Amino acid sequence: MTALFSYPSTHSERSLNLTSLLSHIRRACLLVAVVSLSACSVPTAQEGNPNNRPEAVSSTLRLAQATAESGDHVNAARLYEKVLASDPESVEALKGAGDSYSRMGQHGRAETVLLRAHELAPGNDDVLNILGRVNLSQKRPDEALKYYDKALRLNRKNISAITGKGVALDTMSQHLKAQKVYEDGLSIYPANFILRSNYALSLALTGNSAKGISILQELVRDPNAAPHVRDNLALVYGLAGLENEARATLTLDMNAQEIEENIAIYAALRRMMQDGNPIGSLVFA
Repeated sequence: MTALFSYPSTHSERSLNLTSLLSHIRRACLLVAVVSLSACSVPTAQEGNPNNRPEAVSSTLRLAQATAESGDHVNAARLYEKVLASDPESVEALKGAGDSYSRMGQHGRAETVLLRAHELAPGNDDVLNILGRVNLSQKRPDEALKYYDKALRLNRKNISAITGKGVALDTMSQHLKAQKVYEDGLSIYPANFILRSNYALSLALTGNSAKGISILQELVRDPNAAPHVRDNLALVYGLAGLENEARATLTLDMNAQEIEENIAIYAALRRMMQDGNPIGSLVFA
């Protein structure tokens, strides 16, 4: 059970998903090295260090961005730090370092450098999106929402901000508002896989399981659909009380014990919904 997310990578848009709720609920049922340079050991530009020349810094920044794109955020962070040692006000390096730190789970550190980047470039929507993600990771959806709103004021078509805002609202169980965000996003990007999947989940959380199931049944037919899409469909089946359908959907990815654990959790979530308790933070966190 996982909400999908679209985040900008260093340069290009990349689709990622939030931490799988399934990993959390299974556990519940069974109830980097960084470069450290001292001031005295770092030659200054005036001392002729060739690594401080603009072309060297630019080359290192490009290498850092390529390294981050490959998924190696430990080494990407080291390279961004090298750029920042020479140019501490490089917004691209601050943004990249913050992104890599956050993907390494160092959210506090990420927030510090990203806030500096935002101070230097308040109109950089990539920085705002990553700040939104960092706040979601720290279970602060209300703060995340502020950053996504800022990004959307700069560019209402920003897909990362649209999906991020929807997830933040769903996490706070403000599902009708989230659905409006997804609908507006789909009016711009009608084929967007991530928006459609999150929209389907959100619909199920307001009792519109039939429509959510219909959307997800289409998405799971995509040959590139990952297991988390089937997880989402199984969840929606479970919330609708269609446990046999949920079991059949989970069979491709789980063993019998895992399936029954999840069926029990779907039943618990369904009871919570029926009692009027919000479950957005359990599904989208």
